Amino acid sequence: MDGKLYTDIKCRWKTYSNYRFILWAWMMNETSIMASVIEISHNGFYIHTAIHILSVIFIGIPLVYSEICIAQYTNCNVISMWNFFPLFRGVGNGAVFLIILKTIYLTVLSTWYLEYTIYAAIDPPPWFTCADYNDSKCMVKRINVSIFQHCLETQILFDDDCGMKTASNCFFERIIGNNNTKISTVCAYPWKGILASTSISVALFILSIKKEKFIQFVVKILACYLCLVLILLLCIPLSTSGVWHTKKIALDWNNYNFKTCYTSITKGFLSVGTGYGIIGYLSRDVSFRSPSMMTSISVPLFSVFLTIMFALVTFSGIKTMSYYHGEEENVIEMGSSTFFLNFASISEILSYFDGMPVWGLIWFSSGFLCLFVNLWILYLFLRESLMECFYFVRKYPNLCYGLLYLFIFFFSLPFFCSDLTGTLADATELLQIVSSIFFSLSLYWIYGYKNHNIDIIFMIGIKASYFWKITWLANPLLLLSILYAKSIHFDVTEYNDSFYFHFLTLYCDVLLLYIIIGIYFTIIIMGLLVELMVYYRNKKLLYILFPIENWGPKEAILFRSRKIFVPEIMTREFLYRQIRIQGYCKKQNAKIEDDETNKNISRQTSTLLSIDESEWSTFTSN
Repeated sequence: MDGKLYTDIKCRWKTYSNYRFILWAWMMNETSIMASVIEISHNGFYIHTAIHILSVIFIGIPLVYSEICIAQYTNCNVISMWNFFPLFRGVGNGAVFLIILKTIYLTVLSTWYLEYTIYAAIDPPPWFTCADYNDSKCMVKRINVSIFQHCLETQILFDDDCGMKTASNCFFERIIGNNNTKISTVCAYPWKGILASTSISVALFILSIKKEKFIQFVVKILACYLCLVLILLLCIPLSTSGVWHTKKIALDWNNYNFKTCYTSITKGFLSVGTGYGIIGYLSRDVSFRSPSMMTSISVPLFSVFLTIMFALVTFSGIKTMSYYHGEEENVIEMGSSTFFLNFASISEILSYFDGMPVWGLIWFSSGFLCLFVNLWILYLFLRESLMECFYFVRKYPNLCYGLLYLFIFFFSLPFFCSDLTGTLADATELLQIVSSIFFSLSLYWIYGYKNHNIDIIFMIGIKASYFWKITWLANPLLLLSILYAKSIHFDVTEYNDSFYFHFLTLYCDVLLLYIIIGIYFTIIIMGLLVELMVYYRNKKLLYILFPIENWGPKEAILFRSRKIFVPEIMTREFLYRQIRIQGYCKKQNAKIEDDETNKNISRQTSTLLSIDESEWSTFTSN
């Protein structure tokens, strides 16, 4: 046990507002700014908005709340936080593997966003003209309206591709889509993407070494920038006539099938960043009695608000496109790649806003900044994890940090193949769901939601309402239902342009998915076996479903107080009485300090008037 008071530990974020900004920046991830936006706007804005919000409220927020509370309660890392159910400590190791995959994925994704941002700054952007493609089959829908209408009619009447491609589609294939494993077993690495990825890695390395605390300033700038972007983007589409006058919609809005609704539910609770342990990492050195309940509600809801607003911009652009083309159906290209809608479709939609490239610039730049900050947070986590595990890293930190960045950069190179990156996106999503299920099951059902509630009462003096208790009980059931639906309707994206292994009868991307899933579960099973062996050798198999002996606050006084803590005393009447006694003592103390002549009375009452300076106990904690 550490002899220093845990409540006096200085938060690394300096102020509580900085901590909330950092937590919000983590929740503005690729799911919030990409996947959820596309899912909501392209499949039916109203119903999928409701599904997304409900998923966040009933699944995501309870997980965030519990992870924040455990982090503040124990100040543990991603592995030791599982001490409430030590059999699952291997899940913590699996989370580290998942974070490495996430870092590689975001490195590639932020590279593509940076490339699109740079090209959007060119006037005109490559998706505004066909001059760079030397292809007579290229067209710009916004300009070649009649050609597009004839092409669309041909596709509808004869159910055949008319052979025309939009400029946005041609540019996407040049930058992302055509770089796949079918061309070569080792993708031909695009030098522009490698240069952009190198720039991102070097920038993160310099900022992490020299200006680590600079991230607190960057996330505030990011918040201001996103709000400004939303104001501009909302003003432009809402001022166009297509948003208000169109009657038909560009897509089939009756497409509320199981797959789209299930995807919205999944994207909803994953958008708050659960399943990785990063939320616990960001929260573990925040003040012991900080208002974690308000943080776990306000921060996710604000990130959801931004997601809905970005989806509203895209939805308004789709309506403008439909109105511009005489309210024709199927005016949006869906593409065959996982990332087609995020890049090609978005660039096409934004081009209908007065034909100005600036809207594409601010859209892609805001996405790049969010992913850049997410990468920064992931690198901070990996750095601190290495420092806790290895003495060599603590002795030579800069050298080890450089090697870490080189490691991530090197392993991200193969994933510039779009088919492999799509598989990586599917794998991280699936593993994130599984990790959330392990956390929810072990905490709410095995450790017990009642014990979890008592820990929270001891920590912040607030009893959980019926809403929290109901969601805690239902959370594992909802997550298991989602996983069951995922397994029954397991849809592995098999690209026709992915390399095919004839001796395995598998595509390259599918094989990669199975390898990633196999490694993850191997780590968890090995951790499970190790814990069983340790408990068997110590002859404690009967206690394997219970927390370890030192589970709880790390500070000695808090740990002893938790052992004798009785939650029944935390009634409203008891708290009011403590406040009245403490307020009365403070008032009397002020009077006695002003009266220099009454020294004897001061000595007699000094023991009664020093509640704030006395040793911490359960009676003065709240």
